[in-house]
Amino acid sequence: MMLVLKRLGRSLIKLMMVSLCMFVVYVSQATAAANVATIESAVTAFKTIGTLRREFPINGDAVAVAYTGALQTLTQEIDTANSLTLDSDVLAAIDDLIQDREPRLAAQTIDKTLQRVFYQSIWNRISAIRDQFSTATAAALVAMLDESVAAFQAISATVARENQVLTADRQELTAGSNPGLDAEVNDFFSKVRTALNKSNPEEDFNTVQVARYGVRMSLARAYYIGVLREVGEVLENRTVDPDEARIEQKEGEIFYRIIEPLVARGNPVGSLIIKSQLTGNLSKVVADEIVSELGKGFIPRVIGELNGQASAITSNDRAQALAEAAGAKYFARILLPDLELRIGVTERNNLEQELENLLTASDELNATESEQARDAITAILTKYENQLNRATYEIAQHTAIIDNAVANFLTVGDLRSKSPIDVDAIAANYAGDLQQLTKIVDQIYGTTIDQDVSNAINQARSGSQLAQALQIIDKSLQRVFALVVYNRVTLVAEQFTDLSADALALEWDRAYSAYTAIAGTANRPEKMLAADKKSITTGTDPDLDYQIVSAFARGKQAFTKENADDRLALALARENIVIPLVRSFLIGVLREVEGIITNRDADIDKAKEQQVEGEYFFRTVDAFISPDNPSGSGRIHAQFTGDVTNVVADTIVSDISKGILGQIKRSMSQVEANFLSDKDQALLAVERLSLYTGIFAADLQLRLNVLQRAKLENAIRDLREAVRTEDTDRAVALRSILMQVITEYESKLS
Repeated sequence: MMLVLKRLGRSLIKLMMVSLCMFVVYVSQATAAANVATIESAVTAFKTIGTLRREFPINGDAVAVAYTGALQTLTQEIDTANSLTLDSDVLAAIDDLIQDREPRLAAQTIDKTLQRVFYQSIWNRISAIRDQFSTATAAALVAMLDESVAAFQAISATVARENQVLTADRQELTAGSNPGLDAEVNDFFSKVRTALNKSNPEEDFNTVQVARYGVRMSLARAYYIGVLREVGEVLENRTVDPDEARIEQKEGEIFYRIIEPLVARGNPVGSLIIKSQLTGNLSKVVADEIVSELGKGFIPRVIGELNGQASAITSNDRAQALAEAAGAKYFARILLPDLELRIGVTERNNLEQELENLLTASDELNATESEQARDAITAILTKYENQLNRATYEIAQHTAIIDNAVANFLTVGDLRSKSPIDVDAIAANYAGDLQQLTKIVDQIYGTTIDQDVSNAINQARSGSQLAQALQIIDKSLQRVFALVVYNRVTLVAEQFTDLSADALALEWDRAYSAYTAIAGTANRPEKMLAADKKSITTGTDPDLDYQIVSAFARGKQAFTKENADDRLALALARENIVIPLVRSFLIGVLREVEGIITNRDADIDKAKEQQVEGEYFFRTVDAFISPDNPSGSGRIHAQFTGDVTNVVADTIVSDISKGILGQIKRSMSQVEANFLSDKDQALLAVERLSLYTGIFAADLQLRLNVLQRAKLENAIRDLREAVRTEDTDRAVALRSILMQVITEYESKLS
C-alpha cells in the first residue's frame, strides 16, 4: 500500500510539473521575465532545496515540490533567453533522486545547475540595463536591477569564498586570500542604482557599462574559484575517500559549465581537456593542467577586449573604449593569483597598473597612452602564457624512413614556394625514403599515390598546368602521412594488450613523426557555410593541432598499463587523433571551395588550382564519407573535377554532413550494442559521437538554431554519464533526443 501511495505521489508531482510547464508557456506570452517577487520566491525555493539535499536520505519528492513553481519558472526563462537546457537537467537529476540513483551526485547537479540559473539571470538583467539605458524608463531599469539583487542572494555565499591557488610545486591547490567578490558585486549594484537616476546621462551610461563587466566577471571569477576548490578537494580525497572525491568532481564539472562559454571560446581544446578530467578517472585529474587550460581560455578574452579598446579609440568612442578597457581589467583579474605564482608579484603589480592606465587613457581618449598600455599588458600576458602547462610530445625512438620522409616532404614544400620551380630538386627529394613510404602506404591500402605523385612530377617538368601539378604532389603526400598516422595509432589500439610498452611507444612515435608533416593542415581555422548558403566563411579556430598533440601525449601515458582503464585511455586518445585529423582535411576541402567560389569569375586559373586542391584533400577523407553517402561522395568528386561554375557550397557541405551522420548513427548503434556488455566500448562510441558531431555542429546551428545544437551536445554529454552509471532509462531518453535533432538536421540538408 505504501508503495502504491509513493507511486501515486510521484505521479501527482510529475503532473504538477507538466501543468506548470503549460502554465509558464501562457504566462510567458504576457511577461518576458520574472519579477522581483518571483525571483525572491525562487531564491527561497533554492534555499529549501539546499536544506533538503543535506538531509539523509534525501527526499527527492520534496525537492521536486520545491522546484515546482517560481524556481522552475525562472529556470525556463533562462533556457528560453539563452538557448540552454537547464530545466531538463534539473528534472533529470530530480528523477535520479527519486529513483535513488547516486542521490548525492544528483543533489550536486541540482544545486550547481540552479546556481547557474541565478548567475545567468543576473547577467541577462545587467546586460539589459545597459542595452535599454537610453530607451527604458528609470522605473523599468530599477526593476531589473532589483531583480538582479534578488537573484544574487541565492549565490552570494559561493561568491564570498576565498581564492584557490596552485601550491609552489604546482601539484595541489590551496586557499589564498579572500578577494571580497560578494562585496564587490554589491558595490557595483549600488553604482548602477545611482547611475539610473540619469543626472548625467553620458557618465551614468559609462558607469553602467563598466559595472556590467564588473558584475559578470566578479561572478565568473567566483565560479572559476569554485572549479579550483572542487579540484583541490578531489586531489585531497581521491585516494582516501574516492566516493567523496567523485562528488567533488561532479561539483567541479557543473561549476565549470557555468564558465565554460568564457573558456571554450578562446581555448576550445583546453575546455575539452578540463571536461575530460572533471568527468573521467579520478587519477587523471591534474591541477596544473586545469589551471593552465583555464588561463589559456581567459587570455584571449583579455586580448579581445584590448583589440576592442583600440578600435574604439580610433573611432573616438569614449564610452566603448571605457567598456572594453573595463572588460580587459576584469577578465585579467581572474588570472592574477596564478600569474603571480608563475612570473612573480612584480609582474602582477605591473599588469594591474597597466590595466588602470588603460582605463585612464580610455577616459581621456589618449591614443598614445592606450597603445603603450595595451603593448605592456600584452607583453605580460605573453610571458605568463609561456609559463602555463601545455601538452607537448617528444619522440623517444626515431625511425629513419619516416623521419627522412618528413624532412623530404618539408623540403618539397619549400621548393614549391620558390620561383622558378626546380622540378628536378622536387623529384630528387621525392626519390628515396619519401617514395618508399608512399609505396608502402599504396601496398597497405590499395591506393595509387606513388603513381599520382610521379605523374604530377612529370607534368610539372613539361610545364603544363604547373600550379595544379604542384598541388597534386603536396596533397597526395599529405595523404600518405595521414594514412601513416591512422595506420600506426590503429595498430597500437588493436595490439595494446599484446605489445610491450616499448613496442607501443615505438609505433606511437612513428605516428607522431608522420603527423608533424601535416600539422600545418590541422592548425587552421574552421570553415563553414555562410548564412546565405552560397559561399564558405571562416569560423572560430577549433585548435585541432593542440587537440591531436594532447591526445598523443595522453595516449603515451597509458603504455605503462598500470591502471585498469589504460586501454580505454589509449583508445580514446586514438579517436582524438583520427577524427580531428579527418576534420582538419574536411576544413581543407571547404577552404578550397571558398577559394573556387571567390576566384572563378576573376581568376579562373587560381580557381582551377584550388579545385585540384579540394579534390585531393577530399581523397584523404573520402573513406569517412562514402560508406554512408556514396552518391554524395560521387557528387563531391564530380564538382572537383568538372567545370568550376558547377561548384555549389551548400551541396558539398550537405554531402559531407550526410556522410558524417552515417558515422553518428553507427556510433549510436555501437553504444546500444555495448551498453550493458562492454562499458568501455560504449564509452568509446560516445566519444566518437562527440567528435563527429564537432564536424557539423556549426552547420547544424546555421540550419536549425543554437538551442538544437545545445540539445545535441548536452545529450551526448549526458549519454556518457548514463553509460558510466548503466542508467538504461536515461540512455533511451537521450537517444530519442539525439535522433530527433539529427533527423531534423538531416531534413534541412540539400
